[in-house]
Amino acid sequence: MANSEKHYGAPVVIEAAVTPLRKGAPLQPADVTIAEAKACLAAGAAVIHHHHDFRLSREEATQQIVDIGRGILDAYPSALIYPDYIAGRDSDRAIGRRYQPDALLQPMYDAGVLRMFALDPGFTLFGQMDAEGLPSASVTGGATYAESDAMVAFGRKVGVPISIGVYEPGNLRWIRAYARAGKFPAGSIIKLYFGGDYLMGQDRVPGVTFGLAPTPESLDTYLGMLADVDMPWCVSVQGGALLDLPLARYALELGGHLRVGVEDTAGCTTLTNAQTVEAAVELARQVGRPIARGAEALDVLKRPHAALAA
Repeated sequence: MANSEKHYGAPVVIEAAVTPLRKGAPLQPADVTIAEAKACLAAGAAVIHHHHDFRLSREEATQQIVDIGRGILDAYPSALIYPDYIAGRDSDRAIGRRYQPDALLQPMYDAGVLRMFALDPGFTLFGQMDAEGLPSASVTGGATYAESDAMVAFGRKVGVPISIGVYEPGNLRWIRAYARAGKFPAGSIIKLYFGGDYLMGQDRVPGVTFGLAPTPESLDTYLGMLADVDMPWCVSVQGGALLDLPLARYALELGGHLRVGVEDTAGCTTLTNAQTVEAAVELARQVGRPIARGAEALDVLKRPHAALAA
């Protein structure tokens, strides 16, 4: 499925990452998150990613995430929503404390609000700049392969699709192996992250990010690795404005989907969350691809080959 053929007419699934996450700025309240998500869904998004108030205890954070899910699903019951993670039972560990089904996913499932969840298999270094403008420190993200296997097993058990993040090309090797073995739950999507010019979590602060540059050539590299994988994929630029780059149109022309929203832009656009969705819808229209909304979006993700052949 992942090849260089043009796929005009195939429906597009749009994700909106709605939490700003700007260093020094007030955290976005839960009611604002719900309102932003609804505005994006009204504008054409089908998938919503959000964060919670990380200052809360594990129990409070879980309840906030459940409440946000209910607030969105009450208005848009077919929305595919997924949050960030909270600490697991072994929260004193330096690595791997987040990727445990019991920490958040099971409570969300029990509450009836688990529609999708995120998994970033493998490790990624996110640079932190020093006074000389050099990445002399870093933050580590990602899950071990053992943790990733447990997350996939949980997704299969409960029948919930996974949003699988790729920050570095090596991450995609693990994904390919599981995809070719048919291990991912139906509707799961491969999320190709490209590193922009700005640091995530800050406001227009240049820095060294991660992974491949957000260019058509970089996307070709990833699609070459996905040539024998029949799964849907989307593109996102973390630390940049995807819709300002040729990558967005190129991805649409090749049958991909888009992730937009203010979280990823790191302050380098004045567009609101809903406006980024509207701009993505317009770009898809220019390319000749309709927008998949509501229950149709999950069907498109579950049957990527059929959708592209339409």
